[in-house]
Amino acid sequence: MVAASVPTAEGAVRKKSYHHGDLRNAIIQEATARARVSGEKAIILREIAPQIGVSATAAYRHFTNRQQLVEEVSARGFVAVLARMESAAVQDAGTDAAVVAYTDLRNAAIAIVEFALEEPAWARMMFENLGASETVEEQADTVRGRLQEIVDWGARAGTFRPGIDLRRERTFWAAVDGLSAHAMFENSIARLDDAERAVTRTIELCMTDLLTAEGLRIRDEAGLPDGIVGRLPI
Repeated sequence: MVAASVPTAEGAVRKKSYHHGDLRNAIIQEATARARVSGEKAIILREIAPQIGVSATAAYRHFTNRQQLVEEVSARGFVAVLARMESAAVQDAGTDAAVVAYTDLRNAAIAIVEFALEEPAWARMMFENLGASETVEEQADTVRGRLQEIVDWGARAGTFRPGIDLRRERTFWAAVDGLSAHAMFENSIARLDDAERAVTRTIELCMTDLLTAEGLRIRDEAGLPDGIVGRLPI
């Protein structure tokens, strides 16, 4: 079942707990913990510095302004999204490649929505800084690039139409971005009784234009192996 969890600051760096020479990472960890709870507004260097046992002056040696820190935390959010996508990939090497390609793209899309459900404050900050920061855009591109790799591989396997540029597939992104926006700003998805099915079905329908006849057959085939299409990351 899809469920939104309440982020906590358990990952925050405790006072004077960082190792010598690792102050920059300690600041980022504390800022990330705050962002997960309250979003961008919680990232204030002069408050973070004493929390980890240093002066504001020391903190500003690593980040000349607040925006740099906001962008770093936002970029690391996309790293977390990519890791979630990879963990949702099919692991059974013996499964038909065409089935794996379909399932991997669907599960990767669901993983993005899952992140927004579980980390709404962090996700809002990430997307609000997307496009305005090279640091954030670079990490977002790794997510897009991984999705494109799945599509390219799936095209060779016969699942997806050849020559797809996924960035231009508006129907696919309408599902991913639309569901994520609901999660980030309303969290209405998590309140549905059949949330998992609703998210999955939306993604599947919005993948239709990407699929070949074989891909459509895979989507509609009722007898797929247990643990493949039925294994969702949420």
